[in-house]
Amino acid sequence: MAKNNTRHAATDLRRPKAVRKPARPSAPKSIDFPINKLPAELVHMICVYLKPTEIANLRLVSRLAAPIGLQYMVPEVHLILAKDSFEQLKTLAEHPIASKYVTSFFFEADKLGLLLRKRWEHVVAGPQFIAQVEELHMRGHPCPHASERSVRTFNREVSKMSAAPRHHYTEEQMDHAFENYCDFTYFQQGSEEAAVQEKEVVEAMKHFPHVKELTMSTQCCARIRTSRLRKTFEPAFCTCYEIDNPRNTKLEPLGLRQMRSLLLGAYHAGLKVEALHCGVVSWRILKQDTETFARMRNSVSNVKNLRLEFTTGLGKDDDYSFEELEIESCASYLEAGRLRDFVTAAPNLEHLRIGFQFNEPIWPTQLEYIVGEHHWPSLKTVELIKIATSEDELVSFCSRHASTLKSLYLSSIGLLEGDWFSAFNKMRKILTLDSMVVLGRLEGLDEGLDFEMGSEEYCPELKEGIEAYFMGPCSSDESSLDEFLDFYLPNSDDTWSEWDSSDGWW
Repeated sequence: MAKNNTRHAATDLRRPKAVRKPARPSAPKSIDFPINKLPAELVHMICVYLKPTEIANLRLVSRLAAPIGLQYMVPEVHLILAKDSFEQLKTLAEHPIASKYVTSFFFEADKLGLLLRKRWEHVVAGPQFIAQVEELHMRGHPCPHASERSVRTFNREVSKMSAAPRHHYTEEQMDHAFENYCDFTYFQQGSEEAAVQEKEVVEAMKHFPHVKELTMSTQCCARIRTSRLRKTFEPAFCTCYEIDNPRNTKLEPLGLRQMRSLLLGAYHAGLKVEALHCGVVSWRILKQDTETFARMRNSVSNVKNLRLEFTTGLGKDDDYSFEELEIESCASYLEAGRLRDFVTAAPNLEHLRIGFQFNEPIWPTQLEYIVGEHHWPSLKTVELIKIATSEDELVSFCSRHASTLKSLYLSSIGLLEGDWFSAFNKMRKILTLDSMVVLGRLEGLDEGLDFEMGSEEYCPELKEGIEAYFMGPCSSDESSLDEFLDFYLPNSDDTWSEWDSSDGWW
């Protein structure tokens, strides 16, 4: 037994002992961000600085962040006249959570013009070609005293550019783009399809109970045209849009269905809309049957910010004469008070903008047919564009709103009775404005005040003087506009002196 024990002991002595490796330091434990323990206010502040894709990831973190993130992902519906856009609208409306956080509805309602393939390619390539020609002119246009050789060189470069391809797209890309363009025009132009679109908008708005702002945009008005339309028609973007053309009976009045769908949608959904921005829409939006108009009128009962711009057909720069405009029909119809009934349906107005695109051959309407004797107790800003009035009517309107009105904007206004300087003197004694703007041509019985930049009679000193005249509180010994201009602009320019002493406007 002893021998065996000795052998085992010797064996154990010869066996090398295992070297113990030092234990690796344990990795630091990850710290979970306790977003669920944050106040909801802080989560809102975080979302303000995040992109929509980042907000989408944040929503997956916790139950607290999920509903808050939605408020910053889909605050606005952006609809264009495209099939997939209407499908997205329906999907959002059917979402049980996201639909509850929509607060704004933006309808970019431009329709594409109908063009043949050759004309379409010219429109698509035109802006790029024009930009190249303009660049050539800026870079190397010969001066009046240039040699004949320089002129020939310049003309040769222009000729080469004209003969060169006007775009860099392949034939396959152009075929695909034109096919896409045809699909869109088919979707937009069909009258039956348009009726379906109107119903879809009305139905979808019933699922957006918290919408406070409605915007309908055509012809870059109300908002600058967004990149969504451009992305929709890539690689070949067509910049030709349908215009209001009463001569073509197959075309619907510009923006009429789209604007009506928003207003009726707001009515049926019981929305308390606070802002309505519309530009540009046919004046015939007001020419609805009694029941439809009553519903449209009801939808603006809570509006505080109202912006409306109307068109009456084509302008003088188009290929048609003034006789083909609807401006006379518009003026006659609005005398009955339809526009006044619509505008005065909003008793809490704070900001009012009413404008027309054209004022020839007659004024589209008058101030009394827009506001009547109505008084808005909270009215702060007023913009009037291409309408007519009288001195007494304009002064009366200012008098009714003198306690609240802080900003006045007059552009291309016609004074049918009275005198502009007399009107300004009376308005100055009534109003205390923070901002006064005069633009275009203020027509009078005899002469007008021309504030149209580029015209031969434009006098920037007069514009500046009139606007400065209305600034600040009015004292009891306030001077007249004539006296103010003599003091404000004493011999500031030779042109002013000559104009002042000649047959001027006063």
